[in-house]
Amino acid sequence: MTRTSYLPVEAIDRLPLSAPQQLWHSGDRGDHAGFFSQRFVLATALRITGRVEVPALRAALDDVVARHEILRTVVVRDVEPPYQQVHPATPVPLQIWDLPRASDRSRDVVAEQLLNEVALSPLSPRQLPLLRAELSRFDDADSVLTLLTHHTACDEWSLQVILRDLASCYTARAAGHEPVLPELLQYREFAEAQLAEADSAAADLARSYWQHQLRDAQLFAVPTDREVPEVHTEPYSALNFILEADLIAPLVRLARQVQTSIAAVLLATINVLAHQLVGTTDPAISTLTTGRTDPRFDNSIGPVMNFLVFRTDISYCRSFRELVERTRDGYHEARLFEIPIQQIERAVPELTEPNDDSRRTNFVLGIHQPPFPDSELSLADGAAELRRRVLPAPVASWIPHGVAWAMRLLPSGELTNCIQFNLEELDESTVAGWADSYQRIVTAAAANPDRDWRAL
Repeated sequence: MTRTSYLPVEAIDRLPLSAPQQLWHSGDRGDHAGFFSQRFVLATALRITGRVEVPALRAALDDVVARHEILRTVVVRDVEPPYQQVHPATPVPLQIWDLPRASDRSRDVVAEQLLNEVALSPLSPRQLPLLRAELSRFDDADSVLTLLTHHTACDEWSLQVILRDLASCYTARAAGHEPVLPELLQYREFAEAQLAEADSAAADLARSYWQHQLRDAQLFAVPTDREVPEVHTEPYSALNFILEADLIAPLVRLARQVQTSIAAVLLATINVLAHQLVGTTDPAISTLTTGRTDPRFDNSIGPVMNFLVFRTDISYCRSFRELVERTRDGYHEARLFEIPIQQIERAVPELTEPNDDSRRTNFVLGIHQPPFPDSELSLADGAAELRRRVLPAPVASWIPHGVAWAMRLLPSGELTNCIQFNLEELDESTVAGWADSYQRIVTAAAANPDRDWRAL
């Protein structure tokens, strides 16, 4: 255990970039577009019960920035090679608002609106610290704390770490104590570990695995309604829908029966959708992962996430259950050999060849599950993360091109879905048709996983 402390006054300079940071730098399109734009942000919120001690909250926010270097790190991109530069801790901007009186139901709506608004707020990756907070109070016993950070300093997993550490620091500060938190490794150490592992025997074995696994693979790409433009001028749109808990529960039970995760079962449902859309029985789905293959970094924050291609030959599967089992085997095996996507692309260069079909566009799947329970968020008289059921649309255009489908399994058992797409490629009705097809697949698979998967 260690007490939270600030860095010395001097900065830590010329630190190597991690693989995710290198990936973003290679696709950078400047400060007004792409991965280093002000719109490439992440937001979350806590619904807090009980009186919030504002001085303790301010101190706790500053503790989090002091604890996690990446929240005060700038990526210097106008030099070769680019590098990370860690700066001394500075106070976190905290705005406080008192809200008009409203009914309990209206408060729930307002709380979600507050989160949606902050998710659309800009934040420059050069403006430190990379954390902003707003406390909106309905009254002394009910408030919403929204947090905004930049994606270059955070990922979905990291948001949960920030909330957990913030709650611990607040509890200590409110009691008049210095926070005492577990030791952790910093994000710069994650980058250094990645560099060291790139030349290891394990990395050589992983590259050989991917060369074999992805030989002659065709990445799943969705058909478009128009030719894909070289440069997009319109912001991305988003289609949102929710699958209720009673529909997802049978899939959770199926996951337990075949000894896998719900993520593998959801990937199997996408494999079925890929077959329906393009006729493939050998889908290779580009998928966003947490990238946390080393448990030493579970308490670290930063952009650790990675991309993996999960390829599954489903041609010999008869039932959906068999398809899930086949997907499970490939899913678990691929995770054993996870390395940064750039290393996979170098091992299998044909993966990065331009799509020669101008009427298809890239597809990326993200399946997000909270790493920690809300029970670990002890703040004031009680706190729970505000789960956003519907994302705002249109959304910031940070995707280079293609379609991004994000699934989030909520503690309630519901599955939220957000499909981000560009209207220059796809009609809203086309994407809505995918959502309808997907819901039919899930409904049929949940009702009878032993039926022919082609008939879903």
